[in-house]
Amino acid sequence: MDNKDMIIRRYFILSLSALMLAGCAGDEEVNNSSSTDERLPLRLEATLSGNRHVTRAVGSEFETDDVLYSYVQHVYNKDGNYTQVPDIQASLVEFTNPTVDGNTYNLTPGTALYWDDFSKSSDDGANDLYTVGHGLRSYYGYCYNGTEITSGALTESTGVLTWSASTNQSADGIKTSDLLWSNTQAPVEYKHAVLERGKLTVPYTHAMSKFTVVVVAGDGFKADDLTGASVTLHDMNITGTFTAPTGKVTETSKDIVTMFGNEKDGNQRIFEAIVVPTTSLAENKHLATITMAGNTYKVNISAGMLTSWADGIENAASKSGVNYKLTVELKKQKVTVSATLANWNTVKATGEGEIQFDGNFADLGSNYEKVKAGDSFALWMAEAGVDFGSDASTLVTYDSDANRFTNNTAVYWPDGTTKFKFRALAEQTSAHTLQAVTTTSIVKDDNSKLPDLLWGTSGEDAIAPRTGDVPLTFKHALSNVIVTLETTTGDAAVTLAGASVTLANLNTEGTINIADAEITSKTPSDNAFTGVVDSEKYQVSTLMIPQEFSADARLIVTLADKTTYSLKLSSITAIPKWEGGNKYIYTIHLKKEEIKFSATIQPWVEKTGSGKADLDWD
Repeated sequence: MDNKDMIIRRYFILSLSALMLAGCAGDEEVNNSSSTDERLPLRLEATLSGNRHVTRAVGSEFETDDVLYSYVQHVYNKDGNYTQVPDIQASLVEFTNPTVDGNTYNLTPGTALYWDDFSKSSDDGANDLYTVGHGLRSYYGYCYNGTEITSGALTESTGVLTWSASTNQSADGIKTSDLLWSNTQAPVEYKHAVLERGKLTVPYTHAMSKFTVVVVAGDGFKADDLTGASVTLHDMNITGTFTAPTGKVTETSKDIVTMFGNEKDGNQRIFEAIVVPTTSLAENKHLATITMAGNTYKVNISAGMLTSWADGIENAASKSGVNYKLTVELKKQKVTVSATLANWNTVKATGEGEIQFDGNFADLGSNYEKVKAGDSFALWMAEAGVDFGSDASTLVTYDSDANRFTNNTAVYWPDGTTKFKFRALAEQTSAHTLQAVTTTSIVKDDNSKLPDLLWGTSGEDAIAPRTGDVPLTFKHALSNVIVTLETTTGDAAVTLAGASVTLANLNTEGTINIADAEITSKTPSDNAFTGVVDSEKYQVSTLMIPQEFSADARLIVTLADKTTYSLKLSSITAIPKWEGGNKYIYTIHLKKEEIKFSATIQPWVEKTGSGKADLDWD
């Protein structure tokens, strides 16, 4: 069989490099002899334009044993256009690069192939490659980048190829998803080929689109969180038909693509994926989903991204050979708080046992009228169903310039679904509405006074992650006890000036439970409190640990003349115990030889009843 009539298939393997069309020079006449010694061998110089990462072809070189295909045609110039000679069989030739140095400037088929294999002698020279205006060209080229195509995927005569990208691009998946191609090249006439020793120059470029997402671990994340991170691309073209001669791509199917993640580098990690071009790049499209440390982030295409990618976008879609790079810094959602302060509930006890509750809430609101610059509180944060630890999560301070509370140390929602509960502690002082308290122990200060402890809560139920503030409502954790002395007129009146009030056998220290503000008391004190009434209202007040009364708990009044009156607190049925957040007002009516006691509780709805508390002489 004549070699000129054979269908020629040869394979070549080479690494990827930047392809440039080699120029031809010289117009000298050549010897048309076709003896074996003088036949011009077909050679290929392959180059690769564009760089990529973790693929068979790296940089500008091809790896040993990569396979490149070139569809070689005998063409002639007809009215300025080159047309394939109809009676000459074109061939898809495979070239192999057997060297390890990456050089692809002088490749030959595995089995020798010559220029005159694409020529037929004729009297009119119509099929003769040596005729002026005739030459060989690479009609198209492909490199499958280390994989093999299925039977029927390529139509050799047209160069139409069906190609798919992997939906799970591991290290191997991204390599085998890549595709190199070359479009139709200018023909080389025989006389020029002689000077180039039979060489055709074929430039290969990337046929696919590439997406690179650089994930940076920002506020709230650790670098180690990147190890378990994942990125998926949405609505990506994964299958298409590629027409290498004209550089045309038509998408045939879409899917979600899991990107290949490189090893983390410091506080960032690079994710890459190869997809079929013409993937939609419309504004507001859901491009990617990033998951890291239980948090899920949705990335939509913004106008700014489109502006940065403008040179690589055509008809609002991706192009071949373009790497669309995006850097995303992930930050956990910070926990922010707002505060509402509940005033004391005024509770009065009377001899008739009237009980009322005053729900007077002073809302600090968005303007925080009562909050001062530098006001602060300690914040506890715990997952639903988990106990609060002994240490606060952060301190929160009021920024008067920004008119909001800010965390001294940022705390974050760890993910988008886990619910949390919040508690806080502060004390109210003359200088601050809220001053942070970081300990759960309640003790008297150097002046033998208990702090006006405030306990804050986000509510009984845990709350879901949010971008807005966590609302905290503060209430007074201790009991405010007020004792007022009064007397009659005439001979039965007593002198109230200089009188003192003592609270005996009551707890003065305790520990507050962060979860529910319940206070566990310690051993009672014989003299829990002693104070002299003022000279106007004959009144004295103090903060006390919330508690139930023992049989020994007493309220003792001592006049200036040392006359002493003692009352068992447990005998006042209107106030059986002290509770946090309540203000208890005791009114003691004193007469010579006759003492009456009254106690009332004034709340929202007034109720009346009758009953008498007896005073015991000391």
